[in-house]
Amino acid sequence: MKQIAIYCVNYQSYDSLHHYLASIDTAAEKARNNATVTVFVADNTVPASPIDYPAVHFTLQVMPTGSNKGYFGAIGYLMEHVTPKDYDYVIISNVDVLVDADFLTTLSTRPADDRVGWLAPQIYSRLEQRDRNPKIMHRYAKRKLQILRFLFSIPPLYNLYTHSAYKTKKLVHHEPGDIYAGHGSFIILTRSYFQQCGIISYPVFLFCEEIYLGEQCRQQQLRVVYAPTLKVTDAEHASTSTFRRSSYCRYNYQALSYILAKYY
Repeated sequence: MKQIAIYCVNYQSYDSLHHYLASIDTAAEKARNNATVTVFVADNTVPASPIDYPAVHFTLQVMPTGSNKGYFGAIGYLMEHVTPKDYDYVIISNVDVLVDADFLTTLSTRPADDRVGWLAPQIYSRLEQRDRNPKIMHRYAKRKLQILRFLFSIPPLYNLYTHSAYKTKKLVHHEPGDIYAGHGSFIILTRSYFQQCGIISYPVFLFCEEIYLGEQCRQQQLRVVYAPTLKVTDAEHASTSTFRRSSYCRYNYQALSYILAKYY
């Protein structure tokens, strides 16, 4: 029987959270002979509202954070209170996603591999009509990150980029296998990850979480594997879509500055 934990972060997205928990309930019922599931919700909303979802097939624990700690800040807060080391798989996610009814069954019956630190599932975007994974196939060159940071330092320049070069990116089908990093909206970390890398400790409010985890795995020689048989649907940016462009650029600039200083 596999032990699976889901650490998720809510910020003013209670409707999305309710739908997400309902999808977990359905999947947990189907996987009841293979897995036990515990969901931990970090609620960044201030003031927080009661979360009274009537979980049937999983255990639910809600922790208001008392302030908006960002994405991995809230995940780190959860992990300081509830250790992830005892679980076979730990899922880190936003709440604007839905898991497939067979997701937990497929995950819990997957052959174990101690060399794998991170599984990147299929994350189907309804808006873009494509799989958001794999997010990053190969490690970025330092120069590329420096250029991106420069673009984020000047919001009008970044706007120009998003309406020109960025729009020319092609949608490419990828086979299952090793990648550098998956998409950050839904992350599956293994027991091996926490044994070798420890709990999440990323002192950045938002963005570049994928690079942080990719570097953690790279340093510990853990594989990151794209596994599209694990299926999730992205319901589209419930929290970050409300950002002003200036804030979006500022947070990305800060994140890239940290990544460059820490890993490059």
